[in-house]
Amino acid sequence: MRYITVTGASSGIGKAIATYFAEKGHNIIIVARRKELLENLKNDLEKKYQIKVIVFIYDLAITENVYKFYQDIKKYDVELLVNNAGFGDINNPWDSNLEKINKMIDLNIKALTDLTILFIKDNLNKEAQIINVSSAVGYFILPTGISYSASKFYVSTFTEGISRFLKKQNAKIKVKILAPAATESEFLIRAYNKSKIDKEAQEKSKERVKQTAKTSEDLAYFAYQLYQSDRVIGIVNPFTNKFKLKNKWFDLLE
Repeated sequence: MRYITVTGASSGIGKAIATYFAEKGHNIIIVARRKELLENLKNDLEKKYQIKVIVFIYDLAITENVYKFYQDIKKYDVELLVNNAGFGDINNPWDSNLEKINKMIDLNIKALTDLTILFIKDNLNKEAQIINVSSAVGYFILPTGISYSASKFYVSTFTEGISRFLKKQNAKIKVKILAPAATESEFLIRAYNKSKIDKEAQEKSKERVKQTAKTSEDLAYFAYQLYQSDRVIGIVNPFTNKFKLKNKWFDLLE
């Protein structure tokens, strides 16, 4: 029995991806911090789609939990790992809460890196995939979210670099990037937590996002397109708001 594993699956894009793949008949492994939300999702998906859903409760911003979680999922035949867990920070750089920034780095970068490398080691020559969720601001700098943007630039370059290296090695495993732009989710709520940007500016920003935002369900559909394709990058262009599949973005030194 094969599984799709989705981190950060309690809400937003992660929940939508888990739901879309379940609808397509895939068994699902989901992980996040909020037990009740995951249990509700499990019950809903199993009832609707007659598939198997396995739940793990971990805060993956804690390195010890990342390794515990990976040991848990090693027991299963995982065909796709979606590293979706992450959050943002919108603030003036000098006003950033360092505790929040460090936790963001632990989740957006360290947890994703560890899970990616561990999964590749165990599945190098298997028919398996990784989709790492970056962001459009992992390609275009967000002035009010520089630390978040930088964390997603890491995800973009790390993932594309590994993907292209693996192709040269003729490895079977495929590693890909999903890069959303503005999306209807809980992202802004958490991103503005502890922000010193004034409330009026925050509300204006939220209104702008609402005008162009894709739904989480849109992103789940894009993730499935990327999964089925032979391309490396699936990005929502933040200027045109259109989704496009690409093979490369960055130049390699060779």
